[in-house]
Amino acid sequence: MSTLVTGGTGFVGNHLLPLLDDVIVTSRNADRARNNLAEDVEVVEWNPMAGPLTLPPDTNVSAVVNLMGDSIAEGRWSEEKKKSIRDSRVIGTKNLIRGLTDAENKPEVFVSASAVGFYGDAGEDLVTESHEAGTGFLTDVSRQWEEAADEIADSGVRVVKLRIGIVLGADGGALEKMIPLFKMGLGGKLGSGSQWFPWIHVKDLTRMIHWAIDTPKASGVFNATAPTPVRNSEFTQQLAKSVNRWAVLPAPKFGLKLALGEFADSLFFSQNVIPEKAIAEGFDFKFDTLPAALADIVKS
Repeated sequence: MSTLVTGGTGFVGNHLLPLLDDVIVTSRNADRARNNLAEDVEVVEWNPMAGPLTLPPDTNVSAVVNLMGDSIAEGRWSEEKKKSIRDSRVIGTKNLIRGLTDAENKPEVFVSASAVGFYGDAGEDLVTESHEAGTGFLTDVSRQWEEAADEIADSGVRVVKLRIGIVLGADGGALEKMIPLFKMGLGGKLGSGSQWFPWIHVKDLTRMIHWAIDTPKASGVFNATAPTPVRNSEFTQQLAKSVNRWAVLPAPKFGLKLALGEFADSLFFSQNVIPEKAIAEGFDFKFDTLPAALADIVKS
Protein backbone atom coordinates (compact mmCIF):
# COMPACT_ATOMS: atom_id res chain seq x y z
CA MET A 1 0.00 0.00 0.00
CA SER A 2 1.27 3.45 -0.96
CA THR A 3 1.25 6.94 0.50
CA LEU A 4 0.18 9.63 -1.96
CA VAL A 5 1.71 13.08 -1.42
CA THR A 6 0.65 16.29 -3.13
CA GLY A 7 3.12 19.16 -2.89
CA GLY A 8 5.83 16.56 -2.38
CA THR A 9 8.48 18.51 -4.28
CA GLY A 10 8.25 21.51 -1.94
CA PHE A 11 10.13 22.38 1.23
CA VAL A 12 8.08 20.26 3.64
CA GLY A 13 7.60 17.48 1.11
CA ASN A 14 11.34 17.10 0.60
CA HIS A 15 11.74 16.46 4.34
CA LEU A 16 8.70 14.19 4.54
CA LEU A 17 9.35 11.75 1.69
CA PRO A 18 12.40 10.05 3.31
CA LEU A 19 10.16 9.12 6.28
CA LEU A 20 7.69 7.25 4.08
CA ASP A 21 7.79 3.92 2.29
CA ASP A 22 6.29 3.28 -1.15
CA VAL A 23 5.53 6.88 -2.06
CA ILE A 24 3.58 8.36 -4.96
CA VAL A 25 4.01 12.08 -5.64
CA THR A 26 1.80 14.18 -7.89
CA SER A 27 3.35 16.92 -10.00
CA ARG A 28 2.36 19.24 -12.81
CA ASN A 29 5.71 18.43 -14.42
CA ALA A 30 6.45 14.73 -13.91
CA ASP A 31 9.80 14.72 -15.74
CA ARG A 32 11.20 17.56 -13.65
CA ALA A 33 9.91 15.94 -10.44
CA ARG A 34 11.54 12.61 -11.32
CA ASN A 35 14.86 14.39 -11.81
CA ASN A 36 14.62 15.95 -8.34
CA LEU A 37 13.29 13.00 -6.34
CA ALA A 38 14.73 9.66 -5.28
CA GLU A 39 14.53 6.88 -7.87
CA ASP A 40 12.11 4.81 -5.78
CA VAL A 41 9.48 7.58 -5.70
CA GLU A 42 6.68 7.11 -8.23
CA VAL A 43 5.53 10.32 -9.91
CA VAL A 44 2.07 10.88 -11.39
CA GLU A 45 1.54 13.92 -13.59
CA TRP A 46 -1.54 15.92 -12.59
CA ASN A 47 -2.72 19.52 -12.84
CA PRO A 48 -4.99 20.09 -9.81
CA MET A 49 -6.79 22.94 -11.58
CA ALA A 50 -7.64 20.87 -14.64
CA GLY A 51 -9.81 18.19 -13.05
CA PRO A 52 -9.88 15.18 -10.71
CA LEU A 53 -6.77 13.13 -10.05
CA THR A 54 -6.52 9.94 -12.09
CA LEU A 55 -4.22 7.26 -10.69
CA PRO A 56 -2.84 4.32 -12.69
CA PRO A 57 -5.05 1.19 -12.59
CA ASP A 58 -4.62 -1.13 -9.59
CA THR A 59 -2.96 1.60 -7.52
CA ASN A 60 -3.62 1.03 -3.81
CA VAL A 61 -3.23 4.14 -1.68
CA SER A 62 -3.59 3.70 2.08
CA ALA A 63 -2.74 7.29 3.11
CA VAL A 64 -2.80 10.72 1.50
CA VAL A 65 -0.80 13.78 2.56
CA ASN A 66 -2.13 16.96 1.00
CA LEU A 67 0.48 19.75 0.98
CA MET A 68 -0.49 21.56 -2.22
CA GLY A 69 -0.86 25.32 -2.36
CA ASP A 70 0.60 28.40 -4.01
CA SER A 71 3.09 30.23 -1.76
CA ILE A 72 1.54 33.08 0.24
CA ALA A 73 4.93 34.77 0.72
CA GLU A 74 6.05 35.12 -2.90
CA GLY A 75 4.67 38.05 -4.86
CA ARG A 76 2.31 40.86 -3.90
CA TRP A 77 -1.27 39.95 -3.10
CA SER A 78 -3.00 41.17 -6.22
CA GLU A 79 -6.52 39.88 -6.79
CA GLU A 80 -5.05 37.36 -9.23
CA LYS A 81 -2.47 36.20 -6.67
CA LYS A 82 -5.12 35.84 -3.95
CA LYS A 83 -7.27 33.80 -6.31
CA SER A 84 -4.31 31.52 -7.01
CA ILE A 85 -3.61 31.11 -3.28
CA ARG A 86 -7.24 30.17 -2.62
CA ASP A 87 -7.93 28.04 -5.69
CA SER A 88 -4.71 26.04 -5.47
CA ARG A 89 -5.78 24.90 -2.01
CA VAL A 90 -9.56 24.70 -2.24
CA ILE A 91 -10.22 23.63 -5.83
CA GLY A 92 -7.06 21.51 -5.84
CA THR A 93 -8.18 19.66 -2.71
CA LYS A 94 -11.69 19.16 -4.08
CA ASN A 95 -10.29 17.70 -7.33
CA LEU A 96 -7.92 15.48 -5.37
CA ILE A 97 -10.80 14.10 -3.31
CA ARG A 98 -13.02 13.64 -6.37
CA GLY A 99 -10.33 11.43 -7.88
CA LEU A 100 -9.80 9.46 -4.68
CA THR A 101 -13.51 8.83 -4.06
CA ASP A 102 -14.00 7.68 -7.65
CA ALA A 103 -11.20 5.12 -7.27
CA GLU A 104 -12.04 1.52 -6.43
CA ASN A 105 -9.75 1.48 -3.38
CA LYS A 106 -10.09 4.46 -1.06
CA PRO A 107 -7.39 5.56 1.42
CA GLU A 108 -7.71 4.96 5.13
CA VAL A 109 -6.49 8.39 6.19
CA PHE A 110 -6.29 11.84 4.61
CA VAL A 111 -3.83 14.27 6.25
CA SER A 112 -4.32 17.79 4.96
CA ALA A 113 -2.32 20.92 5.58
CA SER A 114 -4.07 24.01 6.88
CA ALA A 115 -2.57 27.03 8.62
CA VAL A 116 -2.62 29.02 11.84
CA GLY A 117 -3.91 31.77 9.57
CA PHE A 118 -7.29 30.25 10.49
CA TYR A 119 -7.08 32.15 13.79
CA GLY A 120 -6.27 35.55 12.28
CA ASP A 121 -4.78 38.10 14.67
CA ALA A 122 -5.54 36.57 18.10
CA GLY A 123 -3.72 39.18 20.20
CA GLU A 124 -2.84 37.87 23.67
CA ASP A 125 -5.28 34.92 23.59
CA LEU A 126 -3.91 31.45 24.29
CA VAL A 127 -4.88 29.65 21.09
CA THR A 128 -5.79 25.97 21.25
CA GLU A 129 -7.63 23.97 18.62
CA SER A 130 -10.98 25.07 20.07
CA HIS A 131 -10.25 28.78 19.55
CA GLU A 132 -12.66 30.59 17.25
CA ALA A 133 -11.75 31.53 13.70
CA GLY A 134 -10.37 34.99 13.02
CA THR A 135 -11.24 37.30 10.16
CA GLY A 136 -9.61 38.23 6.90
CA PHE A 137 -8.25 36.60 3.77
CA LEU A 138 -6.04 33.95 5.39
CA THR A 139 -8.84 32.92 7.74
CA ASP A 140 -11.23 32.52 4.82
CA VAL A 141 -8.73 30.47 2.82
CA SER A 142 -7.90 28.20 5.76
CA ARG A 143 -11.58 27.62 6.57
CA GLN A 144 -12.45 26.75 2.96
CA TRP A 145 -9.36 24.52 2.71
CA GLU A 146 -10.42 22.55 5.78
CA GLU A 147 -14.02 22.28 4.58
CA ALA A 148 -12.76 20.88 1.28
CA ALA A 149 -10.66 18.27 3.12
CA ASP A 150 -13.68 17.22 5.19
CA GLU A 151 -15.55 16.15 2.04
CA ILE A 152 -13.67 12.85 1.95
CA ALA A 153 -14.91 11.95 5.44
CA ASP A 154 -18.27 11.05 3.86
CA SER A 155 -16.47 8.09 2.26
CA GLY A 156 -15.39 6.74 5.64
CA VAL A 157 -11.86 8.14 5.45
CA ARG A 158 -10.21 9.43 8.65
CA VAL A 159 -9.35 13.10 8.18
CA VAL A 160 -6.56 14.97 10.00
CA LYS A 161 -6.14 18.72 9.44
CA LEU A 162 -2.90 20.32 10.58
CA ARG A 163 -2.96 24.06 11.27
CA ILE A 164 0.69 24.69 10.56
CA GLY A 165 2.69 27.54 12.06
CA ILE A 166 5.87 29.16 10.69
CA VAL A 167 8.00 26.24 9.52
CA LEU A 168 11.70 26.57 10.33
CA GLY A 169 14.43 24.85 8.35
CA ALA A 170 17.71 25.76 6.68
CA ASP A 171 16.70 24.86 3.13
CA GLY A 172 13.32 26.55 2.83
CA GLY A 173 10.52 28.31 4.62
CA ALA A 174 11.00 31.53 6.54
CA LEU A 175 14.63 30.98 7.53
CA GLU A 176 16.00 30.34 4.04
CA LYS A 177 15.99 34.09 3.36
CA MET A 178 16.33 35.27 6.95
CA ILE A 179 19.54 33.48 7.95
CA PRO A 180 21.74 35.18 5.30
CA LEU A 181 20.38 38.60 6.33
CA PHE A 182 21.00 37.91 10.01
CA LYS A 183 24.52 36.68 9.26
CA MET A 184 25.15 40.07 7.65
CA GLY A 185 23.78 41.84 10.72
CA LEU A 186 20.71 43.05 8.84
CA GLY A 187 18.04 41.20 10.83
CA GLY A 188 15.59 42.81 13.17
CA LYS A 189 12.23 42.51 14.89
CA LEU A 190 8.98 43.37 13.12
CA GLY A 191 7.58 46.59 14.53
CA SER A 192 7.45 46.47 18.32
CA GLY A 193 8.19 42.73 18.29
CA SER A 194 5.49 42.09 20.88
CA GLN A 195 3.40 39.83 18.62
CA TRP A 196 3.39 36.09 19.34
CA PHE A 197 5.23 33.94 16.78
CA PRO A 198 3.99 30.32 16.36
CA TRP A 199 6.82 28.21 14.96
CA ILE A 200 7.70 24.57 14.33
CA HIS A 201 10.89 22.82 13.22
CA VAL A 202 10.39 21.15 9.85
CA LYS A 203 11.60 17.86 11.35
CA ASP A 204 8.84 17.95 13.97
CA LEU A 205 6.25 18.88 11.37
CA THR A 206 7.14 15.91 9.17
CA ARG A 207 7.22 13.64 12.21
CA MET A 208 3.75 14.89 13.15
CA ILE A 209 2.47 14.09 9.66
CA HIS A 210 3.93 10.59 9.92
CA TRP A 211 2.42 10.24 13.41
CA ALA A 212 -1.00 11.34 12.14
CA ILE A 213 -0.88 8.64 9.48
CA ASP A 214 0.08 5.91 11.94
CA THR A 215 -2.17 6.92 14.86
CA PRO A 216 -5.74 5.65 14.36
CA LYS A 217 -7.14 7.84 17.14
CA ALA A 218 -5.77 11.00 15.52
CA SER A 219 -8.68 12.78 13.84
CA GLY A 220 -9.84 16.33 13.21
CA VAL A 221 -7.85 19.52 13.77
CA PHE A 222 -4.37 19.67 15.31
CA ASN A 223 -2.19 22.75 15.82
CA ALA A 224 1.12 21.90 14.16
CA THR A 225 3.24 24.31 16.18
CA ALA A 226 5.92 23.91 18.83
CA PRO A 227 4.66 23.95 22.43
CA THR A 228 6.68 27.09 23.25
CA PRO A 229 5.67 30.00 21.01
CA VAL A 230 7.74 33.14 21.48
CA ARG A 231 7.26 36.82 20.83
CA ASN A 232 8.76 38.15 17.62
CA SER A 233 11.37 40.13 19.55
CA GLU A 234 12.59 36.96 21.30
CA PHE A 235 12.65 35.05 18.02
CA THR A 236 14.74 37.82 16.49
CA GLN A 237 17.22 37.83 19.36
CA GLN A 238 17.53 34.04 19.43
CA LEU A 239 18.11 33.86 15.67
CA ALA A 240 20.74 36.59 15.84
CA LYS A 241 22.45 34.82 18.73
CA SER A 242 22.50 31.53 16.84
CA VAL A 243 24.54 33.12 14.03
CA ASN A 244 26.67 35.25 16.41
CA ARG A 245 25.30 38.61 15.31
CA TRP A 246 23.34 41.53 16.74
CA ALA A 247 19.81 42.29 15.64
CA VAL A 248 19.45 46.07 15.71
CA LEU A 249 17.39 47.04 12.67
CA PRO A 250 13.65 46.82 13.39
CA ALA A 251 11.40 46.65 10.35
CA PRO A 252 8.57 49.21 10.53
CA LYS A 253 5.14 48.08 9.40
CA PHE A 254 4.66 50.97 7.00
CA GLY A 255 7.89 50.07 5.19
CA LEU A 256 6.94 46.43 4.83
CA LYS A 257 3.47 47.48 3.70
CA LEU A 258 4.99 49.55 0.92
CA ALA A 259 7.28 46.69 -0.11
CA LEU A 260 4.95 43.71 0.28
CA GLY A 261 1.43 45.08 0.12
CA GLU A 262 -1.41 43.29 1.94
CA PHE A 263 0.76 40.27 2.83
CA ALA A 264 2.71 42.50 5.25
CA ASP A 265 -0.31 42.69 7.56
CA SER A 266 -0.09 38.96 8.29
CA LEU A 267 3.52 39.35 9.46
CA PHE A 268 2.24 41.37 12.42
CA PHE A 269 -0.45 38.90 13.50
CA SER A 270 -0.09 37.82 17.12
CA GLN A 271 -0.81 34.09 17.51
CA ASN A 272 0.03 32.43 20.82
CA VAL A 273 -0.75 28.98 19.43
CA ILE A 274 -0.07 25.77 21.36
CA PRO A 275 -0.48 22.14 20.18
CA GLU A 276 -2.75 21.12 23.05
CA LYS A 277 -4.44 18.26 21.21
CA ALA A 278 -1.28 16.67 19.78
CA ILE A 279 0.40 16.66 23.20
CA ALA A 280 -2.70 15.20 24.84
CA GLU A 281 -2.78 12.39 22.29
CA GLY A 282 0.87 11.46 22.74
CA PHE A 283 2.94 13.30 20.14
CA ASP A 284 6.49 13.98 21.38
CA PHE A 285 8.32 17.05 20.09
CA LYS A 286 12.06 16.70 19.48
CA PHE A 287 12.53 20.46 19.20
CA ASP A 288 10.24 21.98 21.79
CA THR A 289 12.31 25.11 22.45
CA LEU A 290 13.45 27.73 19.95
CA PRO A 291 17.18 27.68 20.92
CA ALA A 292 17.34 23.91 20.32
CA ALA A 293 15.57 24.24 16.99
CA LEU A 294 17.77 27.08 15.76
CA ALA A 295 20.96 25.33 16.89
CA ASP A 296 20.02 22.28 14.84
CA ILE A 297 19.06 24.36 11.80
CA VAL A 298 22.12 26.62 11.80
CA LYS A 299 24.37 23.59 12.24
CA SER A 300 22.90 22.06 9.11
